[in-house]
Amino acid sequence: MNKLMSFVEDKMAPVFSKLAANHHMAAVRDGMMVTIPLTIIGSIFLMIPNIPIDAVTTFFEPYAGIFTTVTSVTLDAVGLVAAFTIAYYFAKGYSDVEVDPLITAMISGVSFLLATLTDEFTIDTGLFGTKGLFTAMIVAFLTGSILHLFIKKDLVIHFPDNVPPMVSTSFMGLIPGLVTLVIIWIVRIILGININDVLTAIFSPLVFALNTLPGFMIFMFIRCLLWGVGIHGGAVLSIANPVFLTMFGENAAAFAAGTTPPFITANGFMEGFIFFGGGGATLPLVFLMMRSKDKGFKTLGKLCLPSSLFEINEPVVFGVPIVMNPLMIIPYILATEVLALGTYLLMYFNIIGRVVVNAPWTMPPVITAYLNTGGNIPATIWSIVELFIAGAIYYPFFKIMEKQRLQEENEEA
Repeated sequence: MNKLMSFVEDKMAPVFSKLAANHHMAAVRDGMMVTIPLTIIGSIFLMIPNIPIDAVTTFFEPYAGIFTTVTSVTLDAVGLVAAFTIAYYFAKGYSDVEVDPLITAMISGVSFLLATLTDEFTIDTGLFGTKGLFTAMIVAFLTGSILHLFIKKDLVIHFPDNVPPMVSTSFMGLIPGLVTLVIIWIVRIILGININDVLTAIFSPLVFALNTLPGFMIFMFIRCLLWGVGIHGGAVLSIANPVFLTMFGENAAAFAAGTTPPFITANGFMEGFIFFGGGGATLPLVFLMMRSKDKGFKTLGKLCLPSSLFEINEPVVFGVPIVMNPLMIIPYILATEVLALGTYLLMYFNIIGRVVVNAPWTMPPVITAYLNTGGNIPATIWSIVELFIAGAIYYPFFKIMEKQRLQEENEEA
């Protein structure tokens, strides 16, 4: 394990650190973070008329369409919003020249609308949701890159200094905005290429891989290893967030239509069934520390409990520590993989419900599983069982560490 940790620290960590700091990756991460409130609000209004209680469902049935109107302008508009937000943060990420983020976002949003036109030249609102996320990303990158190039080469309109700055700034986006729209117009209208279909075909292998058991297990293994050397695995691998969110959009639509959700590892899968107290399912470890014979662990457990109940476990990861600790990184990875394996198989065989709602990630464990599966009781029961499974995995490793601490204290005494 020490050799593996050294390899990750010396070989993998520098590569993934650069990836996390990449301009494009950072823009996707920050831009997608802005859309989270929309997915949560949309999920709430989607779930209310679909609560799995006959009396409640019957009561809300006549009003289901009224509630889904909010879903239509939130969850079903994530792609459109992302075209603005990703472009905004992409523009802010340039350091060599100043690219106005608001102008970039505006041009990107309009370009996205042009890219989603149908063959009859009408806007395809079906792509405003998660189905259009990949198009939103590429359009945002294209817009930001063109504006950056034209500003850097000084191919923009300038006004005298006595002209109000806002007027001057807005006209600086005129020429690069025109070029961006012309490029997309030629591709989509003149050449008749369906941009969204092409991008969906390109990214479909990634979607497929992350929805398979081997692909997801490898993804989570790398995520845990990065945390093991102190690198925020979630931030580094945030490029996968649009993929998981696309899956979630399909699941939510299927849930609203009364059909089986097609994806297992959709956005909310990790939060509901793996992240008990945070990454690595560390909440059971907190409970073990609270009952420890070692006073230091006992105090740390009590201090970590409030944040762990709301899925924040940095105090545990850096306090135990799990970071750079070959002994504790083993159960940290093992608990993640075992819970992912068990949940995947149960969902694959339709024994428990799949994710159809995106509850806030800070929701306490078990409650998250109930909400994310639209009130599925078997899934909720399974999440309770998972707490004991994770605790059983952590127990022997924690006892070894506890014994070492007690021996050190006795020697010092």
